[in-house]
Amino acid sequence: VDSRRIRRAFVIIVCWFLSNAFSESFLLNGEGNEYPLKLAFLYNFAKFVEWPSDSFRLPGSPLAICIVGHSPFSLGIEEELRSRPVGGHSVEFVALKPTDTLNECHIVFVPVTEKDQAARIVRSLKGSGTLTVGESEGFAVRGGIINFTVEGGNVRFEINRLAADRAGLKISSKLLSLAKIVTEQASWHIFAARSWVVLTGYRAAAERRTGP
Repeated sequence: VDSRRIRRAFVIIVCWFLSNAFSESFLLNGEGNEYPLKLAFLYNFAKFVEWPSDSFRLPGSPLAICIVGHSPFSLGIEEELRSRPVGGHSVEFVALKPTDTLNECHIVFVPVTEKDQAARIVRSLKGSGTLTVGESEGFAVRGGIINFTVEGGNVRFEINRLAADRAGLKISSKLLSLAKIVTEQASWHIFAARSWVVLTGYRAAAERRTGP
C-alpha cells in the first residue's frame, strides 16, 4: 500500500478525531506522522478561531493557510483538506517566501527551518488579524499566537492569548482549555537584557584600558 495513501488516511482520521473530540495532545506513532499530524491540527485550529469580520473580502472567500519557506507538509494531504470547508470557507494552502507579504493570510505557519525569520515575521504581522503558528522554542512567548511542541512523543501546543487579542482573533474556550497558556516576553525585558550585556562589555573594556 502506498505510504502517502496511508498518511492521507491517517490525517483524515485525525481530522475527524480533532473535530469531534479535540484532544490537548496526540501520540506520534512513527517519525513520519509528525507533520501530517501538525497539518491536521493546523486545519482544525481554523474551526476554533473567529476572525474579524473584515478578514474575508467576500462571505465565500477562501481561508488562506500560508506556509513560509520550505513546506514540510504533503501536497497530497493538502489537496485532501482543500475539499473540506471550514465555516463556509474553502481552504487554500499557499507557499510563500519569508520576504513575501503575509498580511493576506488568515493563518501563517512558520516551520522550524525558518526559525531565524520567525521574530521578524511575527513583528510584521502584529495586529494584522493573522493567526501565527510556529514550531520553534520560544515562538509564542516572543509574540507568536500558537506554537507546537513535542513532549514525550506527544504533539502539544501553546497559546499566547495577548497576541491573539492584539490580532483581533477570538479563540474558543475549548481550544484554550487544551493549550498551555504562555505569557508574552515583554520587549523591554529583552531590551534591558541586551543593554545590560552591552554596558557590561563597555565597562570591562574600560577597565582593561585603565588597568594597572
